[in-house]
Amino acid sequence: MKACLIERYSSGDMQLDNIGGLHFDNVDTAPSPTAGEIQVKMLGTSINPIDQLVVTGYGAPLFNPKSKFPIILGRDGVGKVLSIGAGVKGFEVGQRVIIAASPRFPGTYAEIVNLPLACVAPIPDGLSGELAAGIGYAGLTAWQSLAAVGITEATANKREIIINGASGGVGSIAVVMATAWGAKVTGTASRKNHEWLMQLGCDNVVDYSNSADMNRLDADLVVNLASPRGDHHVRDPLLPELLQRPSKEKGKAYATTVMPLLEKVTDNGLVLGIVGGFSGLLKSRLSCALHGTRYSWVIFKENQERLRLLAGFFAQPSIASVVSESHAIDALPNAFNAGEANTSKGKQVYMWGAGIETN
Repeated sequence: MKACLIERYSSGDMQLDNIGGLHFDNVDTAPSPTAGEIQVKMLGTSINPIDQLVVTGYGAPLFNPKSKFPIILGRDGVGKVLSIGAGVKGFEVGQRVIIAASPRFPGTYAEIVNLPLACVAPIPDGLSGELAAGIGYAGLTAWQSLAAVGITEATANKREIIINGASGGVGSIAVVMATAWGAKVTGTASRKNHEWLMQLGCDNVVDYSNSADMNRLDADLVVNLASPRGDHHVRDPLLPELLQRPSKEKGKAYATTVMPLLEKVTDNGLVLGIVGGFSGLLKSRLSCALHGTRYSWVIFKENQERLRLLAGFFAQPSIASVVSESHAIDALPNAFNAGEANTSKGKQVYMWGAGIETN
């Protein structure tokens, strides 16, 4: 079968490195699914920044401890059920499904993939294939990030939240969810993406490069969703200002998807990296607690029920789409190797074949 993969880790210019960069190749067809697995024929997928980090060896002691290659990347997508393993209930062959899987599981940049139940959920008829292709991994991450600072459908109404890195895939989804739930959202992004965020429902948008405006931001809740190795990356942006502000209402909270755990694992190995990472987390939590602030890392976790609810949320006609571009799957390697997931707004999706169903 056809798959998009890497044959080794690369730290250079992947656009000029056909071996180290992502490229198509033929691999053995996925075997029949084992007990508790679902075999899916992929219809579409997207780019997530975690894979663009993984391709450099980021987190390798955790995600690829035996250094096995090639690696098929891809963390999410939309597809149709081909086959069902023993013990699997609630799915039928031919049913459309949405996928979200961490790097611990097989990648979705392939024609066929086998995944455990936790990574797959059914799709309602109202959700387009293009939108389903891009919201799985980023959507669960956004949901977990909002929940980490106390923003849920039941608690969000009129609460103020700052979303740093709001125009990316995770950020765009977080904006749509938080505003739909009734929160007042301020998003930070480059000026070129301000119109995009206003279309998604942001109440206020601030240019992250304008330090004066950034310092004037005022909310009890901050979520950092900026890329961990972006050109404007600063560890825990907006946290110092949050710590110095008095709480306006129900207490202060800060959550980030950018954490030193994987960096420490990459640099120091699995055991020392985990010990050092969580030691740092404990210190950050204690330091923030002294300023009346809850501090959290957001670590992606598969969740079938939440994935199902996410699909239902975006199937509503009133909910804005976060897909800014849709391309044929053949465009995936060049876009991936050029790092476009870190520079474009919203989600860019890549669809297999012509005439793919959208509902």
